[in-house]
Amino acid sequence: LPFGRGEGRGEGSFPGQPFVVRGQAIRVPLVRAKSLTERTIERLLAERERGVFISLADFHRRVKPLPEEMETIIRAGGFDEFGQPRTRQFWEAQYLHRVFGDAREPEQGWLLPPPSLERFPGVPLREPTRRERLEAETELFGYTVSGHPLELFPDVAWDTYCPVARLGEHTGEIVVTCGLVVEQRTHHQITGEPMKFLTLADWTGMIETELFAQTYKSYGLATVRYPVLEVTAKVEPFDNGRGHTLRVLRAGRPRTRDEQHSASVGA
Repeated sequence: LPFGRGEGRGEGSFPGQPFVVRGQAIRVPLVRAKSLTERTIERLLAERERGVFISLADFHRRVKPLPEEMETIIRAGGFDEFGQPRTRQFWEAQYLHRVFGDAREPEQGWLLPPPSLERFPGVPLREPTRRERLEAETELFGYTVSGHPLELFPDVAWDTYCPVARLGEHTGEIVVTCGLVVEQRTHHQITGEPMKFLTLADWTGMIETELFAQTYKSYGLATVRYPVLEVTAKVEPFDNGRGHTLRVLRAGRPRTRDEQHSASVGA
């Protein structure tokens, strides 16, 4: 789900709380971001107990993270609630480190007031795109936080596949569908041969799939090569009639919109 500002991310005011649900969103703690040191996490949580962070400069003064940690927090959206664009945050963090970075301990206050934003470069800089933000979140948290993970795959021709939500209409039939691999695990059949279970997700839902030994032998490499997978499979109902799974027959790279366009033009 797309998250509103302050709902989907772990931001400056609530950096250490556990995952919590807010409306239609799950708020992610900032301390889950990769590359934050234990020292910075401990100071961040301790300072938050003493009071909310009121600005990026206030956070820097009280926590004194490393420059690369400030960049991580900026890329994670941790300072967005303070109202400044990401590029402005970056320049302020650079200035704070250059002027105050080595001159004090975290507990000490400033002898001079925090720098004014008027000191920073007036050169127009490009803000990260939505996709770049989602890519940064995936790098730092292991998943997208402020949007749906399928937004990272806009080139896939999703509308040319049977949607997951409609697979139940094709019980017993062979269909071609496509989805992001969100979970996978290997297992061994009674014969000792390996097989694989995959969970695929598209814009309409998720579905469990099975690659039995022979199929896994032929297409197992594709399941790790492509984050989004096209599968040709038979829709098989559960024994109790409540739901269904896919028995995969073939798997491979998904079709792209460019390929579909070229095919339609050629036709």
